[in-house]
Order: sequence, then C-alpha cells, then structure tokens
Amino acid sequence: MIEVMKKDLKQLYYEIKDYIDKVDFTKLWKGFKPFKFALYNEDECFFDGEYIEKTDAFIANTAINFNGEVIAIWNVLEDVNPIVLASKMIHEMFHGYQMVNNESRLPDELDALYHYQYNDENLSIKLEENKLLISLLDKFEKNSFNKLLEYRKYRLDKYHYEYLYEARIEQIEGTANYIEINVLKQLSIDLYLEKLNELKNRLVNKGCFLPIRILCYDIGALLLMVLKDNNISFNDGFNEEAFALSLVKNIDKKEIDYKLSFSKEINQYFDHAKDIINKAVSNNDIVVEGNYDILGVNVYNAIYYDHYIISIYFLMYGKMDESKIEYGNFVIESKEDKKLTKVYRY
Repeated sequence: MIEVMKKDLKQLYYEIKDYIDKVDFTKLWKGFKPFKFALYNEDECFFDGEYIEKTDAFIANTAINFNGEVIAIWNVLEDVNPIVLASKMIHEMFHGYQMVNNESRLPDELDALYHYQYNDENLSIKLEENKLLISLLDKFEKNSFNKLLEYRKYRLDKYHYEYLYEARIEQIEGTANYIEINVLKQLSIDLYLEKLNELKNRLVNKGCFLPIRILCYDIGALLLMVLKDNNISFNDGFNEEAFALSLVKNIDKKEIDYKLSFSKEINQYFDHAKDIINKAVSNNDIVVEGNYDILGVNVYNAIYYDHYIISIYFLMYGKMDESKIEYGNFVIESKEDKKLTKVYRY
C-alpha cells in the first residue's frame, strides 16, 4: 500500500485537482478563492505540477508559507477517496485564506493544553447544547435556538476560559470544516449526507468530547449551517471576536436544566493518558534531554496530564531561531508551561 501511494502521488494530485477545479468557490465563503497545494508523504512531495524537495515546513495537514506564498498541504498516509481528499484540501486552503487575511482569533493551543479543565458540568451542558443543535439542523425553532444560546451563555460566564478556547476553535476550524462539508455538497450529495450524519452522531457521542478540540470542528461547522440556513446574521470577516462569542455576549444568564454525565469518560481519558506516560517513562527511551522551549506539538489530539504532554507524530522544540523537529510518538516531561526537560519515545 505504501509503495503504491508513493508511486501515485502525482496521479492523486491531478485527480483531486480535477475535483477542486469543479468547485464554485463563490458559494463557499465571501472572497474565498483556491490556493496552490501540495501532496507529500514520508519521501516525496508533489507541488504545483512537479516533484520538489520536501522541507521541514511540511508537517501535518495545514496551510504554510512556502517560497513566498501561502499554500495548502496534505500528508498522504492512507488511501482516501479523491473527492473527500479534495474537500479536505479546500479545508486547508481556507486556513490559507485565514492566514492572508491576518486572522487574529487563533487559540493559544499550548496554553490550552495546560489550562483547559475537563469539568463534568461544563461537558454535560455542552452535550445538551449539541442535542439542541442537531434538532435545529433538522427543524429550526426559535425557542430551541434561544435555549441553545442560554446554555452557551451560562458556560461563557461560569467556564469562561474553556468557552473562549472552544469558540476560537469553532471559529478557525469550524469555518474550515463548514467549507469542507459544502465542497462535498457540490461534488457528491451522497458523500455530503454521509459526512453530515457522521458529524451529528459525533455531537452526541460522549467519547468524542475528549479531547474537546476535535469536536469543536464539527460543532462550529454545524452551528454555521444553522446560522446561514436561517439567515441569522454573524460576522463573517476577520480580526473580530469569534462568532460563538458574539452570539451570546448580550444574552441574559438564566438557570438551566441538565444532569451530570461525564465523570466516567473524564476518568477513562486521563487513566489512558496515565498508562501511556507510565509505560514511556518506564521504558526510558529518551530522545531529548535538557531545558528547551516547546515550540509545537500535534495539538489535534495532544493530551496533558500531571506535568506530561502526549504528542503523536511530531514535536518541535528549541528556540524560535534554532528549532528542531523529532518525528514519532512522544511523552514530553513539562514541569513548567511550554518548557520541556525530557522527551520519551513511546
């Protein structure tokens, strides 16, 4: 499988380019236009119609500055439907669009790793919000929408840090995920409906709430669908407050009904993290030792527990002018915020 993917990187590029060329970007987001893109794997990189030398800038799936321009990149790790991959590449292109428009609502991902608290009440109320969101997608009712805003206002006031972090993820990743869904809607109604159903199911699956970052992609996208489909105004520009904040900041706080339901999931989440950390420390396969700044981890599903960070796929550390990258799965000893002292491979 890996050898086939290496050989066909060029072919895959042109397959998804054909689909991208069919997309009407004017229907996706105001002012959004396609960006150049690259596909890469462990050994090769195909960009803008030719194989190029892959640099350290090619990490994960995102948008990067490359040779003086912003491009979208995708790491081809597995076989993916070309239509689906085209939608995901346009998702990353939208991150490029955010970059060139100086998007300012980016969350501090490393800070959130240390300080986002997985509180039973916060997540339990969020589950009730998600149930309301699904009902609004199926049939919009003003009372249900107002109730959704009241729940969110309650969490904004009581769990301010957590809500603001979620709102920023909903802004940055939720909008890009909204773009991805609507690309599928243009290219394949069957894949669109399949994706929409997957998102709805995840919203009420308690196992998908930890880590919270991933679920915010889906919540942001579906919340935007409700707003756009029902002509509810929100700021669709850049450098303003997150739309999930502006929706609720003037809502009156009210008492709400909910039941606590996440203690089991929270305990399982951190018990699993503890097992990974204990095994890595016990194996003592140290790849970095010293005092360094943590410059980047795979924030998509990174976990922080008891002065350790678990990062899958890569770690960037050092100083901004002398950064180093290690590839693999790591447990990072971090006794001080955004600093490391040891890195264990696991």
